[in-house]
Amino acid sequence: MNDKFQAVVVGSDISAYAFARELNDEYGIKPIMFSRFSATVLIDSQIITPYQADTSTDEKTIDELLVLGKKLKAENPNRKLFLLANSDNLIVLLAENRAKLEEFYLVPVPEVDAIAKVADKESFDELATSVGMKVPGSFYVNFSELAKSDLDAQVPSNDFVYPLIAKPANSSAYDLLRLNHGFKKVYVLENQNQLLKLWHDLHDAGFEDKFIVQKFVQGAETSLFSITTYVDSKGDVTLLSSAHVLLQEHQPATLGIPCSMVTTSYPFLFEQVQRFFAELKNQGYKYFGFANFDVKCDSETGEFYFFEVNPRIGRNHYYVAGAGANPMKYLVSDLIERQPLQRMITSDKVLYTIIPKFLLLRYIDDPKLRQEIKNLYKLGKVINPTLNKNDKSLKRTIYQYLSMLKQVKKFNTYYPKLTKSGF
Repeated sequence: MNDKFQAVVVGSDISAYAFARELNDEYGIKPIMFSRFSATVLIDSQIITPYQADTSTDEKTIDELLVLGKKLKAENPNRKLFLLANSDNLIVLLAENRAKLEEFYLVPVPEVDAIAKVADKESFDELATSVGMKVPGSFYVNFSELAKSDLDAQVPSNDFVYPLIAKPANSSAYDLLRLNHGFKKVYVLENQNQLLKLWHDLHDAGFEDKFIVQKFVQGAETSLFSITTYVDSKGDVTLLSSAHVLLQEHQPATLGIPCSMVTTSYPFLFEQVQRFFAELKNQGYKYFGFANFDVKCDSETGEFYFFEVNPRIGRNHYYVAGAGANPMKYLVSDLIERQPLQRMITSDKVLYTIIPKFLLLRYIDDPKLRQEIKNLYKLGKVINPTLNKNDKSLKRTIYQYLSMLKQVKKFNTYYPKLTKSGF
């Protein structure tokens, strides 16, 4: 067991496993996976330390973390502990309970006001625009201020042409509602009737935050990009990595989350990201930790639009390691060793994918992209965080096979053939 530090990962999905792999690859530790259930992605893993906890409510999650922290500190008082999470509601929960948690843990997440500033789509748009980022035209509806009789009047102006994109302005305020009532992560609205039905469904479910309607930026899924950053304890950006999205998931619960990407460096977008965090710091906000930006290139104009920034690393963060920089190295050097690393811009090209090759190629009609994908396979430059040579067993091999079969079934059900819009 590592005597210098240990990580507690709150969660059990593929991003939690990616955290574990990055830490195990770089430091040889087996982080503690703190969750209510052990997801299949963790089955028979030899690089984790499972810890079952009651996370059914926010209060129980914090209480259980404190119990665990006390236990771990009693076992090794000199070992530093830190928390990792990768969902909007958990990041907010850790930030809100920082004072309690810091009795035992280091908590590398932004301050509550910084999270609110960047995670809320409306305030994000204002900050992004002020530093020269382009954002899609947006229309906001604040459900906390509306009676049911007001809903039918909440429609955007005539220059918003359907189809339109609708999503929560603050994901952390929506996550539990989405899970409990079956709402989608993102909506594609074809007409005003669909828009008004969504408003009434949200109101009836008790939603009391803001929802955003955005103009559709032209282009298929291959017009999308991801940027992942680490902002150190001084508020400076020390890691920048990006990937070109090839395909997203299409089942309602995970709609819009990439499942295949090619790592590619975009310095002109990185410059905008650096200005964004510099201005945030200039305004007095303390942003500390990871962030993930969603970007799209308009296929008609070639302009890049920033949709949002998530105050967390993102589910597919293992692509950063594949591109040449283990993100845990930047966190640990800063948080544990108190020696932030110099800024790194990744440049290695790899294919990150969690689906079979034949399934990915089914949805790629661009000849150049198809050839690039085939070349990366030929060169062996293909990564999947769960395909880990240091974590192999018969059970895990069976899991991988079944996981691939499930992906085929999901795409056949929710996205059987390629469309121009990706919806």
